[in-house]
Amino acid sequence: MGRRIVGVALSILLACFVLTPTAFAQSSETDELKAQLQKMREQMQAQQQVMDKMQQRLDELETKQRTQPQPQPTSQAAATASLATPASAPHPSTPPPYRPPSAPAGVAEPLPEGYIRLGDTGNLLKVDLVAQLDTMFDTTYMGAKDLFVPSSIPASGQPFYGTGWRSNLSAKQSIFRMDFQRDTDYGTLKVVYKNNFFGSGSGDMPYNLQTFYGKLENAAFTLLAGYNISAFTDIDVFPNTLDYEGPNSFTFKYTPQILFSPVLFTSGESKLTLPMSLEKPNADITVGNTGFNTYSRRPDITLGLRWEAPDWHVQWANLLRDLRVEAPNGQSRGSTGWATQLTATTKLFEHDSIQGWGSYGRGYANFLQDISGLGLDAAFDTDGNLHGIKARGFGAGYTHAWLENLTSSAAFGYLRISPGSNLLIADTQPKSTKFASVNLAWQFSERAMFGVEYLWGQNILLTDARGQGQRIQTTLRYDLNP
Repeated sequence: MGRRIVGVALSILLACFVLTPTAFAQSSETDELKAQLQKMREQMQAQQQVMDKMQQRLDELETKQRTQPQPQPTSQAAATASLATPASAPHPSTPPPYRPPSAPAGVAEPLPEGYIRLGDTGNLLKVDLVAQLDTMFDTTYMGAKDLFVPSSIPASGQPFYGTGWRSNLSAKQSIFRMDFQRDTDYGTLKVVYKNNFFGSGSGDMPYNLQTFYGKLENAAFTLLAGYNISAFTDIDVFPNTLDYEGPNSFTFKYTPQILFSPVLFTSGESKLTLPMSLEKPNADITVGNTGFNTYSRRPDITLGLRWEAPDWHVQWANLLRDLRVEAPNGQSRGSTGWATQLTATTKLFEHDSIQGWGSYGRGYANFLQDISGLGLDAAFDTDGNLHGIKARGFGAGYTHAWLENLTSSAAFGYLRISPGSNLLIADTQPKSTKFASVNLAWQFSERAMFGVEYLWGQNILLTDARGQGQRIQTTLRYDLNP
């Protein structure tokens, strides 16, 4: 019995020696797992803190982007010319305005989808090629046969008066245009180049530069420098004529300039701006054979106010000029030129629009379509003093959409000069001219248009002799990137 008890005791003691290391091993493994689990918890907490900081930074950037003011485009034009867009440029939040088929190509500010990206330079480029053929049938001789200019119509008693029908074909309204654009720290920078073929050289297609300028625009201002249409011109009211010249009384002039247009006030999508510019003076003065040359002591100055809304705008522009002549011996004469002009356009119904303009002043004939280049800014009187010549002009245009791709446009213009009775100018100069046109244009594809236009003009000389002429013009236009 005692031996059995001793055996059992020995067995129990042996089992304790055998099982004790296993128990110790299990306890050690549990502690190790607990340590690893705690370490993983600490790592996850650190990663969560990093993620919270990244989310906070992202929220700050998105809030800043939503509250930062975005650049607003300004309107611009060109019928050309015939390049001018007959409607105010839309703001980014509004759809682009309806452009009738008879609107000349390149009128509106180029649309973003027309651009391509120039590699990784940050520059965008839009290239537009317009091939156009005009066929013209005139009832009488026209001094400027490619253009319909009422002041060039022969009056009674002048050569070529009543000489009868004649025809002409011209491709001079064809256009090459490049628009570069990029975003900068100060706004959107654009460089625009455009030419047609109404130059003064020989041949059927002489080169003619129309625009070459740089423009920086943002929500606060627009700054333009280079060669462009004068700031006195409101190209957005140029009516949709197929003829390149357009209404006789429209003020239109290309010139080197610097233009600054700050935004004074905004209300929703409307804004009030104060366009002002310094432009190259180009005094157009009748000097005859007196030996005098024309010059100006200072640039032409323009100052205006423009209220622009998505569907309409109104503009008041003012012009101040210095008109002078000088002889080789140092003798000089001078006069002051000035003009004021009110222009407006508005959208009617869904696709129709109306444009209007009126100007008055002294010594600004070189800005008026029909009498530019005739020396009618100023003239000498019988005492040898220089005087600016009074002039005035007004007109209107209307565009109606018969169908989405079929429109008609009508335009009228009246122009008159009032020189003093003692001014030394030829009595064959025009005293007043009138202009009227109506057309029908069919946009038979997205990039092609065919139109027919009737034009009428009258020329009345200072002697009251008069003449009138008519033209029927057809136009076929292909536009690569409208």
